Amino acid sequence: MAKVKGFIDSENLRAIVIGIEVFSRKSEISLENSLSELKELAHAAGIKTVYTMSQKKNRIEVGTYLGTGKLDEIKALAARHDAEILLVDDELSGIQIRNLESILDLEIIDRTSLILDIFANRAKSKEGKLQVELARLRYEKPRIVGGSTQLSKQAGGIGSRGLGEKKMELDRRTIDKKISDVEKAIEKLKKQREVQKNKRKKSHLKTVALIGYTNAGKSTLMNTFLRINNPLMSKQESPTADMLFATLDPFHRKVKLKDNLEFILTDTVGFVSKLPHALVDAFMSTLEEVKDADLLLYVVDVSNEEYEHQLMVTKNVVKELGAEDIPFVIVQNKKDRLSIEELEEITSPLETSVPISALTGEGLGDLIDIVEERILEDYKLVNLKISFEFGSEANYILENMKVQKHEYLEDGLYVETYLNEYDLAKYKEFVI
Repeated sequence: MAKVKGFIDSENLRAIVIGIEVFSRKSEISLENSLSELKELAHAAGIKTVYTMSQKKNRIEVGTYLGTGKLDEIKALAARHDAEILLVDDELSGIQIRNLESILDLEIIDRTSLILDIFANRAKSKEGKLQVELARLRYEKPRIVGGSTQLSKQAGGIGSRGLGEKKMELDRRTIDKKISDVEKAIEKLKKQREVQKNKRKKSHLKTVALIGYTNAGKSTLMNTFLRINNPLMSKQESPTADMLFATLDPFHRKVKLKDNLEFILTDTVGFVSKLPHALVDAFMSTLEEVKDADLLLYVVDVSNEEYEHQLMVTKNVVKELGAEDIPFVIVQNKKDRLSIEELEEITSPLETSVPISALTGEGLGDLIDIVEERILEDYKLVNLKISFEFGSEANYILENMKVQKHEYLEDGLYVETYLNEYDLAKYKEFVI
């Protein structure tokens, strides 16, 4: 297997990037854009890409992925550019990795192992780290015989097996045991997360989930919401960076709008093209929280050429989660990079979409109006009259509820406010 661990954040490592377009293989993303994304992934891992190459073929070479001519070309390019790594825009088998390393004398890193390593270095929570570890183990298991681990299959006597085969079997048993242990640990943490989720439900607040492609601006939008009533930076904010997978762990925060309307906002791990199945499966338990949301905000980088593809990837993941029936709004982020005409060309009249710039705040008011409208669908506008002896209740309603009108009368406070089902039951004695 490629020796991925340890290369992250090393500015000295240089890589050649290669991808193959197979005529018979249908792809949802162009090779050009896929390679561009791979280079962004390399940048996120601290690897400098010095040369990019592509090839069109009828089929992938089973043993070496690439043909002899292309391998000779890579050897020459690696020497010319002082490259140490070959980054491959596909998931390779263990044998392909081993053969390429032997022929090219380069570190071979495929797209999947690169993403896994980025995830491993970005995960902060215990559950996030375990999920990445589970994905890594599932990736490694079928590659035990490949990569840098050369297992010799020495022939034994009749009825016996070679030493290499015994070692391989032992390795597989070891990795199976590790997978089982990690799965149990994740299940335990999942139960703890259920407890936390139930606590949030007891707040009786609506939940809005940000979901979408990595680097589309979800975390920036999260922080923009958090600053509505608190313009100062704080530890409550989600970490942001202009790179892929800046945020991995789910992030829950209570948002209070200027009219006191509150809701829970959740930031989730972003997606990327050709996201490894092992990683999707491992993070599925975390993403399942999306199913409990009352509203989904599909955050998409509207300035990206692959805008429609990224939106389709987001919708597919939501469908896979069984959350396609949850109301959603398409947030066309980074509108400041496009003209009005360009925005109009990509806006669908069949879906609710809001062009915004999470960075500048442009269009945020329109998005807030839609979020409020969706949240208030389950609220009721009621008239309350609260006598002065219930001063604490009156103050709480004025400070925490969306109040349309209030007036101090001789015998108490008159309030027109929006209440959800829970609060309506709680303050029913004051309802006129």
